[in-house]
Parts: sequence; structure tokens; C-alpha cells
Amino acid sequence: MHLLAFAVLLGASVGRALAQQVILDTPASDDSLRPRFRHDPSQWTVFNSTIKRVAVIGAGPAGLQAAAALTEHNFTVKLFERAPGPGGNWLYSDEVPVRESYPDEPIDKERWVPDTLPATIYYNEGDDNLTLDQRWREHWQPRSIWNSLHTNSPAVITALDEVPYPPDHTWVISAHTIGAHVRAYATIKKLNSNDNSAVHQYSTRVESFKKTESKWTLTLRQLKLLEEPDRLKVTYWNEDFDAVVVASGPYDSPHVPEIDGLLQWTEVTSSETPSGFSVYHSRVYRRPERYADKTVLVVGVGTSGSEIARDIAPYAKKVYASHKVYDWDKLHPFQRRSFRRFPPETEFIPQIEKFEPLESLDGGIKNGNIKLTNGTILTGIDEALQDIPGNPPDNFKPPPTDVFGGGPFKNVHWTGNYIPDPTLAFTTVRPWTAGKWQSYGFAKIWEGTARIPNEPELWRQYNTTRWTNFRGLFGTRPHQALEKQYVTWLNNESLEFGGRLVAPWPVANREIFAYYSNKEWETEYITAQNFTDFDNLPAEDWSKSTNVWDPFALEDEFW
Repeated sequence: MHLLAFAVLLGASVGRALAQQVILDTPASDDSLRPRFRHDPSQWTVFNSTIKRVAVIGAGPAGLQAAAALTEHNFTVKLFERAPGPGGNWLYSDEVPVRESYPDEPIDKERWVPDTLPATIYYNEGDDNLTLDQRWREHWQPRSIWNSLHTNSPAVITALDEVPYPPDHTWVISAHTIGAHVRAYATIKKLNSNDNSAVHQYSTRVESFKKTESKWTLTLRQLKLLEEPDRLKVTYWNEDFDAVVVASGPYDSPHVPEIDGLLQWTEVTSSETPSGFSVYHSRVYRRPERYADKTVLVVGVGTSGSEIARDIAPYAKKVYASHKVYDWDKLHPFQRRSFRRFPPETEFIPQIEKFEPLESLDGGIKNGNIKLTNGTILTGIDEALQDIPGNPPDNFKPPPTDVFGGGPFKNVHWTGNYIPDPTLAFTTVRPWTAGKWQSYGFAKIWEGTARIPNEPELWRQYNTTRWTNFRGLFGTRPHQALEKQYVTWLNNESLEFGGRLVAPWPVANREIFAYYSNKEWETEYITAQNFTDFDNLPAEDWSKSTNVWDPFALEDEFW
């Protein structure tokens, strides 16, 4: 069965069309179309009640695909997004997030919610010493992209189906182009903010969710700016669902380092910076012109740090980049790329040991001393910008701590389903290249045209390398294994229980991607031959060490 399903899709287009004619190509909308298991039902997860109402949290590329797939399969879907429009991390705005917490806010801290729901509250300017603008930005959390940002992945692996990029787009695409691309996808799926649809609710944040008997209860908070008078309307309510898809990603809140003396420095205000402070997180960066003649310290040498340094270097007087000690040969190619992307005038310095006490919080940080781990004292810094990987999402508080904890999602099956309760699912794959398969899988599992094993087998797979080595940068063995696993599983289930067949990533795109990765990433990191070699690799060898693929690395660290 495995060989048949994959061979159908790799064969001629005529054969593929003929094969699909004998497959049920419409979604199962009632119990009469649900599968009658030909094998022992105890081998599989069986849901105790019909799944009809599904909530999707987040309207980025992953959430939009999930909402679209579930809607197409006749589920009653509600898409909740805290931002005023679709796009997720690609929704650009000149607005910046509110000040991050120093030190990090506890991830299990709950948000305030009225005791009785539903509830409506009106805020005026200055209530509780907060402006309406601060309340608005805290609610929707403007994204961490800047005006000149260009992606580090080519269009061929950064695209959603049905929405081609303009034929004359640049080789390296801008954040604005990607944002427009995602909005176009939302529009054709009738999920954009200006579509008259009962599916989506923008400017709506999920404060928390919990399982109550057979339902998931979401506590929701929606903001609306009122023009007359100048007020803010906040509405709270609860809503019940049979299943939930969390599409907010593993990180969406900032992380700040714990360095001796940093807290005092973070209290220094500045009317010149977007954040209003002299020390701030890179997520508030938008444009380079205001850094003219300034001496800037970038703390961290990740993707954002290197690209922001490139952006401000033509304007800044001096750029320092602080980093920990690395073994160059052991760095992943993307990490080496980040170092190489720093402008040549950047001065790399060791890690920071201590921010020496300031004599006054007035007058900026320029006269302050920063002690480095090699004993050197750095001074004369106008602004310090931190590029530190993020914390678990704060789209809801508290997040499931047994799922989010840095790195791969915990206690989640490779399909994205939460093992203790598969009516909860997480978008765990790269949305551009594998999101369509995962979203289709959610719909098939919950409508009954695809099976997942029973809980003991889910745990066995979760704890077996063969089934967990699916998460990595595009073009690496883990990602290629994920593609093959999804296509084979989905088509096997469709051949047996009905549903459309899915195709693997187009073979023609391999040469394009390999050329890009060699030009933009690192020579010989990915070649077209890598894909061919993997095609001939048995499933039992996917997780074994080979010389075909580069070492495993999480895509979230670099994209």
C-alpha cells in the first residue's frame, strides 16, 4: 500500500488523473461517509463524539491553511487572530510592540479576565495610566519585521498554493511581497479581514483555553477602537469547540538575557528610540535612518542581529556585535551564514559579563561601562539592541507548558495532534512547504477518513527516532522524511477511506532550490543529488547518520 500510494503520484499525469477518478474526492460531511474500519478498531484512536466545531488560533500562513482546509471539509470553523489582519509574522506595521518585561514574565502568568462572562469594558485615554495606543499594541503585538527585511529563503519554498508570485519578482523576496502574498491567499479563501465571513474574527485574542468534559472552552478578548468618542471597547466571552488547532508557532514573545546589572540599564528612557528606552529588543526595529552617527551594540548574532546590523551600518557611527564563543566548524551553515552577513565594519566582541552600575538614569547610557568576559570595558554605547531567541507564545496564558518549552513541540505526534487528547492539534511543520499536508491531515483525522494509532502507539512513535526525526530546515533529511511520510500516509488513507490524493513537492523545483541554497547559504550544503539519494532511502534509514544530509537543525532558529 505504501509503495502504491507514492508511485501513483510520481507517475505520469494521465495515470494520476485516472487514479483519482476512483477515489472519493468530496469531504465526508455526515456519519454515513465515515470509515468502516477493515482492521481491528482498537488499533486506532477513536473519538468519543462527533467533531464539528473547530477553533483555529492564529491567521499566519499555517493558520490560514488550517482554517481553509477545515472549512472545505464542512467543519464549522472559527479563526481567531489577535492582529487586525492576516499574515502572522509577515503582517508589517510601523507600530511597535509594547515594552518587553525585564526580567522575563513567568510563562504561567495568567491574564486578568472578568469574573462574569460575557463582559464589555470601555477604556478612555489615560485610564490606569495607560494610553489607548498602549492597550491596542499590547493586545495585538505588532510583528517583529522591519521595513527593508528580505527573507533568507527563495520564493520556490516560500509560497502558498493557488497564489503565484508576480513573474518578475526578485530572487530574494521582501517581507512586503510575502505579506501581500499571504493576504492574497486569505482573500481567495475568504478569510481576509475585509471579507464578510462568519469564519474569522480579527483583533480577537485567545486569553486561555481548557478542556471541560467533551468540549474545549476558549476565553476570548476582542478590541475595537471607537472613533466617537475616543474610546476603546473590550469584549470578553467564552466559546466552546470540539477541537482546536493552535497555529501561533513555538515562539512569539521576547526573551531577555539574565546579565548582571542589565535591569538598571533597561530603566534608562530615550525619546529617540521606537521603544522609548536605550536598551531594547530587536522586535521594535523598523528603519535605519534614525541610527545616524550612533554607536550601537547588537547583543546576539542570529539572523535578525546580522540583518539589522547590515541595515544600520551605512548610517551608524559604529556597530558592535557581542556573541558567545563558537566552534566555527561545528556551527550549522545558517549560523555561519549569519556571521558572514554582518557588514565588514562590524566589530565582534565577547559576551557581556556585567553592566556596571550607572551613576544616573538621566542622560542615556553613553557614559556607562560594560564589562566583557575577557575583562575589556566597553563604553560610549548610544543604544543596545538584543537579538535573543523568543519565549513560548503569549497568544494565550498560560500556554500548555507540556507542549511549549523551547525546541520541538513536546508530547505532540508527528501529525501535530496532542497525544493525551488528539482533539487538540498544533501546526508543527514549515507552513510554506508542509502546511497544506498537515492541515489536510487534521481535516481527514477529525472527519474520519484518516486514522492515527491508539494512544500507546502514539507514545511509542513519539519516543522512537524513526517517527520524530521530521523537524528541520528545508532541504535537510528530516524535512524530506516528513514530506515522504505525509504524502504516503495521506494517500494510503485516501485510497482506503476516500479523499483526494496529494502530490509531493515538485521535482522541477529541486534544481532551483539547490542553486539558491548554494548561492545564498553555503556551497554544497544542499544539492539536487541530495533529493535523489533520499528518494532511494528506506524509511528505516531516515533517522540514521548518513553522509547525504547536513546535521539536524530546527528551522525556527533561522526562519
